[in-house]
Order: sequence, then C-alpha cells, then structure tokens
Amino acid sequence: MPKLFRDRTLPARCPFCRAEFQRPVEVEGDQWYDFAAGSCRCGAVFAHDPTARNGGAVFLQALLMVADGDMDRAMGLAEGVDYDVGYVPKYNLELHRLEPNSFGTLYFVRLRALAGD
Repeated sequence: MPKLFRDRTLPARCPFCRAEFQRPVEVEGDQWYDFAAGSCRCGAVFAHDPTARNGGAVFLQALLMVADGDMDRAMGLAEGVDYDVGYVPKYNLELHRLEPNSFGTLYFVRLRALAGD
C-alpha cells in the first residue's frame, strides 16, 4: 500500500551545536520573562516567539537570560564581540519540531566566553 502522508516536520536543533534541545518552558522570576524559554547543553539560551511578531521582546529576554537577569550587563554586551545570535524559524511548540506551516521562532543567544571563542 502506498504511503499517502509524508511527515514534513524536522527535529528542532540548536543553531550553534546542532544538538536537539528540550522543549521551551515558562520561566519563573524576572518581570521581563514573558516567553517560554530554555537552554542548550552548549551554553546557548533561547526564548520562543509563538507568533513571529514579538522578536524584539523575545530577543531581549534571551539576552537577559544569558546575562543572568542583569539589564545593565545585557545592554553592555555587543553582538559579534560578546555573544552570537541564532534563529530557528517555523518552530511548533506543541510538536517540538520544525513544521512548514508554523509561525514560531526561537531566538538563541550564546556568550562567546562560553563558546570558547
């Protein structure tokens, strides 16, 4: 019997180390943590934008998370010098996979000091 349905989803992987990571979860604590988030074993942290319309706020949350909640430190970091950024578009939180019709985006931030650069 022919296969009529082909799974078009892909596993979600870290843009830095290509490892699979745990599903984002709600973050407790700071008033700036409004989005589900998590971390990868390579030291990157990420936050989930479910609509792909809150990029600035989601990126700020990821930056704050990598700076341990210190806003002054987060604002003093420079992309390409202190940290690197990666994005995983088309993320479906329910499936924890990349799915062509999904709008979610994961914003990753990894400090260069943790990356060994």
